Amino acid sequence: MCLREKQTRLSFLIRDNIALNKFDLIHCDIWGAYRVKAFCGAHYFLTIVDDPSRVWVDLMKDKSEASQLVRNFCHMLNTQFDANVKIIRSYR
Repeated sequence: MCLREKQTRLSFLIRDNIALNKFDLIHCDIWGAYRVKAFCGAHYFLTIVDDPSRVWVDLMKDKSEASQLVRNFCHMLNTQFDANVKIIRSYR
């Protein structure tokens, strides 16, 4: 008997909220605080993930820098890639 026949877990649902084009949807998250400082004195880092393309990471000394870093990121996309972010998703 095949092990797959005994499998009781349902398959994953197909997600309909993924971005098809670059920079349509980006996800942001703050990691830290870490006990060991980075070489620049940072205790936190901000990850920005674009679904179809790549991940960017910025080091931060304080969480309050995150909003300005996201604004700078959106400005960089506008000037270097001639693109605008449509949706920014974050957990708080």
